[in-house]
This record gives sequence, structure tokens and C-alpha cells, in this order.
Amino acid sequence: MDLRLLSRCFYPLGLAAGLLLLTGCDGAPTTTQVCETHPELCEGLNTGDGQCRFERSDLIFDRLAVYQNPSDLNKLSELKQTKLYLRCMELVAEIEPTTLKERKTTRTEAVYHAYDSITRLESELEASYQPPVIYYRWSQGDNSALPQFLKLEGTRHLETPQLQLGLATYYVSRDKPKTVRILLHTLELYDGHDNTVMKNVIPEAIKSLATTNHALKRFEHAYLWAKVGQSYNLPIASGDRLSRLYTLTEQQEKSLQTLAFKISAAIDDGDFQASMLAPLSTQAEPPPT
Repeated sequence: MDLRLLSRCFYPLGLAAGLLLLTGCDGAPTTTQVCETHPELCEGLNTGDGQCRFERSDLIFDRLAVYQNPSDLNKLSELKQTKLYLRCMELVAEIEPTTLKERKTTRTEAVYHAYDSITRLESELEASYQPPVIYYRWSQGDNSALPQFLKLEGTRHLETPQLQLGLATYYVSRDKPKTVRILLHTLELYDGHDNTVMKNVIPEAIKSLATTNHALKRFEHAYLWAKVGQSYNLPIASGDRLSRLYTLTEQQEKSLQTLAFKISAAIDDGDFQASMLAPLSTQAEPPPT
């Protein structure tokens, strides 16, 4: 079970109290219960304030997960959520409350507390060898993490959809055929169950397959992935515009549409294989560079 989900059902109350199951909604502890038991996890947050309550709640549970298991991956989750919380608080810190004027000060203090937390977490993760942490550092502008990330290419450590997509972002301006192969592998690694991957990774991989194939002048492939993208309501050109953009025969368009439906279904089920592109000819796999 995911630690974050587990932490919402079970959490320690300290050595004196022992282990206790707190029953909130569906048996999970509430943020109030967490803050009462571990006030240090809620310190510096705008508790009791209706603003940014969802971001604050998620952050409290991420802090709880780190309290229970201070792993680098849990700290990375806390870092990401702290940044989301900060983004929200920066927007509302300038809002003058109609009542309880002290809330403005509380919100401002929460902003500074979030900055301090981010600095601390980034420092703690600076020497981490966890691939998701290394990629995150590079994606946030830490160029010293890039050689570490690239050293992991071809190993099991990057065999996740998220990290393969990250690898593709590096190669897209350097080796487009290789980028296509990496993006196809990204889709192959999706198991059909991870909602986060479906929401954040799959759409980006599909859009990148359409644009990268277009840049390679592999127009049948570009048309196909544009059609797949339409199945996910991605902002891709309409059917009429695609027909004008790619001079394909009516039979080609029909065949590609049928294949696009099959590919979309396979992705949803976690069964996609790059070999499904075989009907498109020997160009189904870009030649190695």
C-alpha cells in the first residue's frame, strides 16, 4: 500500500501513547487529529484559515509520511507539495481578510515558513541517489544532476513512465529518432492503473510523439498520434485540419483512425506495445543513430 494512503489510516502518537488508530472519515485521521498529536507537523502553516486548505491538508499528510519514514522519496513528495502550498499562499497572502485581521500576518508567516522548508528539503536531497530526486533536481535547473541522471540511462532505475518521459525531454532537441523510441517505451511501461501517470505523463508522451514525428517528416506516424491524442481530448488540430496538413488518401486516414482506436484502448489497459505500429511499414521504429 502507498505510504501516503497508509499514513492517513495509521500514525504513531509518540512513544508515550503508543500506536493508535484514529478514526476520521473512512477510518483515516483528520488533519486536526494529526496537528493535535504532532503539532510540529503543522507548525508555520495557516491552520484555521479557509485559504489553501486542500494544499495545506496534503502537505500535512506528506509531512506525516516523512515523520513515519524519512526516506528521500517521501521528502521529495513533501518538497513538491510545499511548493504547491507556497504557490497558493503567495496568492492569498495579499488578500485582506474581511474579519480577523491577524490572518494576514499568519498567511505572510506561512509564506516565509514554506520558503524555509523548501530550502531545508532541497539541502537534504542534494546528495540523494534516488533517480526521481536526481531527475527532479535537474528539471528544476540543477545542471549538476544531469550527468547523474544520464548515467542511469539503460538501467532498471529509469524504467518508469515518469523517468522515461524525463529522458525524452533531454533528447528531443538532440536526437529525435531516439526520442521517439523513448516515448514509445514510456507508453509501454504504463500499467493501466496509475492515475497520476495517466493524467500527467501519458498526454505529454502522446503530444510529443505527434510533434516529434512531424519534425521527422514521418507524417503517417504524426497523423496517427494526433488521432490518438484526440481520444484523450488533447489540444490537437481537428480532423479537417489534419487532412489538410497531411496529404493522405482516404483509405490511409481510415486505417490510421482504426489503429488509433486500438492504440488508445491498449494504452488505457496498460497493454501498449511499440510493435502495434508495425502496420505503418518498416518505419515503425526510427533507425538507431
